[in-house]
Amino acid sequence: MIPVSNTTPLRYLIAIEQENLLGQMLEAVFVPPAVYAELTDARAPEKVRQRILSLPKWFEVRTLQLTSPARDVIGLHRGEREAMLLAESLSADVLLRDEQTGRAIAMGRKRPLSGTLGVLESADG
Repeated sequence: MIPVSNTTPLRYLIAIEQENLLGQMLEAVFVPPAVYAELTDARAPEKVRQRILSLPKWFEVRTLQLTSPARDVIGLHRGEREAMLLAESLSADVLLRDEQTGRAIAMGRKRPLSGTLGVLESADG
């Protein structure tokens, strides 16, 4: 399974100390550089920064190779846009994101989705 994550699901799972569920459920979770930058930014919670800076085994930053401008994902923040484009370039099996606008755009682009609650529910089942 190839999962790509936006910032929010990772922040939430770290906040509730359940980020290791991803490592138990998945071999790797891919994030674009912009998501890594958001997670390690000085404004991110200290707990989040420290966990991401320790680079868990399942966390992999993957650089995007854009061949054309991504005009059709305008309206999303940089991390959201890069996560969407990375998911498409990797033909990801799931895109982890919680934000309503990003989810709507992903559904319009036929991207399989899950959010934080979906991760928790999958881990429980």
